[in-house]
Amino acid sequence: MTVKHATFTLERVYPVSPERVFAAWSDPAAKAGWFTVPGGRHSLDFRVGGREITTGPPDDGKNMVFDARYEDIAENERIIYSGTLSAKDVLATVSVTTVLLEAEGDGTRLTLIEQGTFLDGQEEPSWREQGTGTWLDNLGKALSAV
Repeated sequence: MTVKHATFTLERVYPVSPERVFAAWSDPAAKAGWFTVPGGRHSLDFRVGGREITTGPPDDGKNMVFDARYEDIAENERIIYSGTLSAKDVLATVSVTTVLLEAEGDGTRLTLIEQGTFLDGQEEPSWREQGTGTWLDNLGKALSAV
């Protein structure tokens, strides 16, 4: 059994207000548009104590499930959640993620800090960082499209 611990920080600047970025995280339909994979399922109860569950497509053979609990929410400023990622009912990661939103000029600087525990080689920290960066890029595309 192996355990890896890793922390990474990603930053993006979006050309919209913190309120718009926060809304893209807090509205279930908006978040599903940039956070989920085609054919996957998504549910979001965006409140302290609420859960978010995202699954991969049922026919991909991986049976990936991301299950998060919102620990702290400061509207338009901060989102903190804890989450697990499982594949084929095997726990792969446990993490705590902080998302900070700060006005920057006419836009928003988003800073995401993730602290993760990666179990038994099921996922590597670099894979998580790359995947998280991709969905932050998808968020930027969604914000530009509106």
